[in-house]
Amino acid sequence: MKTILVATDFSENANQAADYACKFAKQLGSNVQLIHAASLNADSPLQIIWPIENHQTMINRNDALLEKFSEKLHNEFVVSCNGEGHIPKINFSSSLGPINDLLREIVQMKDIGMVILGLSGNGDMKRLIEGSCSRDSIDFSEYPLMLIPKGSEFKPVKKIAFATDLNISDMETIQLLALLAGKLDAELLIVHVITNREDNLLPHRIETFMKELKSKVTYNKIYYENVYQSKIEKGLNWLSSHGGSNILAVIHRKHSLTSDVLHNSHSQKMARHTNIPLMVIPEGYKGMLF
Repeated sequence: MKTILVATDFSENANQAADYACKFAKQLGSNVQLIHAASLNADSPLQIIWPIENHQTMINRNDALLEKFSEKLHNEFVVSCNGEGHIPKINFSSSLGPINDLLREIVQMKDIGMVILGLSGNGDMKRLIEGSCSRDSIDFSEYPLMLIPKGSEFKPVKKIAFATDLNISDMETIQLLALLAGKLDAELLIVHVITNREDNLLPHRIETFMKELKSKVTYNKIYYENVYQSKIEKGLNWLSSHGGSNILAVIHRKHSLTSDVLHNSHSQKMARHTNIPLMVIPEGYKGMLF
């Protein structure tokens, strides 16, 4: 069973994301790994800039903070579930340097299913995806990421919505999500946001996509729906508020409609308005999510 990796800076939003990760791990039967990165010169939203001091002293202090936080997280979690069912094991580690380097290192070394980060809802998604400077940006091409909006409380996942641009290559990701949905006994809703009702080729594209979907994915709780909105982010935000979904999943690829949502001003709007977790899966990702 894969581990859920959670980056924290000990802020309220990061603490909320860690709590979400523990409850999601319980539903999946997974464990949790907390990490913290400290830097002498960085502006990443998930790094703390400490005064210059002995590096080992910094690491020891951060480890002590992580140990205290993990114990608190564990104790509160046990109380919340009355000690029943799967209790995720919470491990932790800290390091110096850019957070994306630490994430990449741990994902490569350990059996990580996904990375979970907390968002404040005021544009942090843009900072996390694009980075205020390139060295601090997180490389989405390597691992799945779950972004937890501010105030998003965990609810058992019963419905996952996946936004598609009708690209046939999405089938690999849909298969991964179908496995995840099956593990959770959840519905999987495939959604296409239609911004141009005058697109004469759209019916053929939908027909081709659905034919491929039926031949490649056999999950019995999978559904398809069109959402009509003037802009893609409006459709996705509407879906997050009205679709009854617990997770909204998208593919990260360059030069695409979905990528447009994640790389331009749409990302800030989604982070500000969405009230459910956003799962970002890199195009071509072939690992398991749990």
